[in-house]
This record gives sequence, C-alpha cells and structure tokens, in this order.
Amino acid sequence: MAKEADKRGPDIEESVQDPDAAAALIAEVTASLSQLAQRHNLDMLDYLLRMANLEAEEHLRLRSKRRLS
Repeated sequence: MAKEADKRGPDIEESVQDPDAAAALIAEVTASLSQLAQRHNLDMLDYLLRMANLEAEEHLRLRSKRRLS
C-alpha cells in the first residue's frame, strides 16, 4: 500500500496550507467522486460523498461570512 502512495507524487497534506484550502479541495474532490459514484449506481458512496461535500461547502460558507463581519 505504501508503494502505491509513493507513485502518486507528493502527499496532499503537504500541498494544502490551511483549513480553508483543505475544505475547498475536499469540496471539489467529493463533488467529482459523487458524480462518479452516481454513474456507477453506487448509491451509498454517492450519499456519503455528497454529505462530505455539503460539510466542506458549509465550512467555506461560514468562514466567508465571518470574514465579512
């Protein structure tokens, strides 16, 4: 398993510098993965990915609201 991770390049954690960037990346990736799950009728995976996507987007929405105050 570790050898497969080495083939993928740099660790994602190293490329994401702050919680907002992490939430934005998670929102983007989960949206794409959710579409993939839908195409292949993987209903539970689709549901879980959409939940993760909503959580990430909510984090970003709340952070931008706090910055406006």
